[in-house]
Amino acid sequence: MNIDIEVPEGLDPRLTALGWLVGSWEGTGNGTDVDGEDFQFEQRIQFWPGGGPYIYYLAQAYVLDADGKAGDMIDMETGFWRPKPDASLEVTLTNAAGWTEVHVGKIQVTRIDLRTDAVVRTESAEVEHSAGQRLYGKVEDDLMYALDRATTTHDLRPHMWARLKKM
Repeated sequence: MNIDIEVPEGLDPRLTALGWLVGSWEGTGNGTDVDGEDFQFEQRIQFWPGGGPYIYYLAQAYVLDADGKAGDMIDMETGFWRPKPDASLEVTLTNAAGWTEVHVGKIQVTRIDLRTDAVVRTESAEVEHSAGQRLYGKVEDDLMYALDRATTTHDLRPHMWARLKKM
């Protein structure tokens, strides 16, 4: 089996396992909000080396209107992805809606599985987010991901999923 993995020139060797993620990704996806209502969104995600043993991450999502045009921002998060020599991964994310998550997981070449280790919410958090899991993978040169979320009012269930192209 031949796996095509692009590693940017000059990337810190400690980040090689995440090299295929580095860059900007855009596309559309679907979601289900905390009330069970479906929505469509445009997603922009950036991964880039931050100067240390981590990849910096920024994700923004915009609701799509009936004509498929991006409108208001509905989600934004930023964080750091820290790969370990044993192919484990630590991810810290802060969401504009009022919570911070610590994820742990495993890198399996072009597939990354994450689950929350901790969630901390502000008093004014828009959703009482309590746990999550994520799957990221490279499929036909695209980045596909699925994000499942639990809240204090519902168990873990699909929240957002998308297919993004590298820009």
